[in-house]
Amino acid sequence: MRGMSRSGGTLMCTLLDAHGDIAMSYELYPALVETAPDVDLRTLAAEIASARNHKTVAECAPTAHFSTFVARSLRGGLSYQDFAHLLEQLVDEGHMLTELKGRMRLIELCGLEKMKRVGKRRWGMKCDNAFEDYLGVWPRACFLNMLRDGRDILASQLNTGSFKQSPKEVARGWQTTIRRFEQLVERPDVKAQMVRYESLTKNPEPELRSICDFLGLPFDPNMLHHQKLDLTIFKANHLSKKRVSSAIDTTMIGRWRNDLKPEQLADFVSVAGDDLTRHGYA
Repeated sequence: MRGMSRSGGTLMCTLLDAHGDIAMSYELYPALVETAPDVDLRTLAAEIASARNHKTVAECAPTAHFSTFVARSLRGGLSYQDFAHLLEQLVDEGHMLTELKGRMRLIELCGLEKMKRVGKRRWGMKCDNAFEDYLGVWPRACFLNMLRDGRDILASQLNTGSFKQSPKEVARGWQTTIRRFEQLVERPDVKAQMVRYESLTKNPEPELRSICDFLGLPFDPNMLHHQKLDLTIFKANHLSKKRVSSAIDTTMIGRWRNDLKPEQLADFVSVAGDDLTRHGYA
């Protein structure tokens, strides 16, 4: 599943993880684990296996992005030792992280490992927008994208974390994300569905039933009470951990009215005003 940063994608990922048949991982993007040809993956695996904390992982990782990926694998319930074992398995299978196929296989191994541990039948993750890369490896993949009022996304990025984009840059990113996914939805050979954040939070059950129908799975009422479950994201570090550990609510809808300065709002609307109107965010 896909969601622009601060669009509610982590919430949707967590709701899916609450389903009895789906094991979700978080932000396992293939570009993060691309390595140079001279990186010895077996040596790297041994160093990660002996790591006691993320500082140690960051010191031995070939890039900062790679250490980020390792940290994010923990959101799926893996340990450093688990990740190291999967990295060794990847090498045993003859894959390298210099190739996209190898990077995708590592993601798959992480997803399958979580799926096996929690006793579920399907796995998924929060992905980036390199849809063709995913389809090249998993042609039967199902894609979901969270659509949220871009002004609320801007307000959230300005007030949470360390996002550095300007209002106009956020607006362009919002436009691009939506339009690229709309193109994916229109393709007859791809299963893709847009999910509206406002509808999901205001009236979650019909939206979650629609998602389950799209995925070909029965509706699971546990998705409505995800905060009561023992999910892996609740034990890991994540910018949205506090929010997704709580019941679904609508308190963040329309936050832009209080959080954005007039000039910030004007900059965003100057770029993405037409798309706001097109999607009913007048």
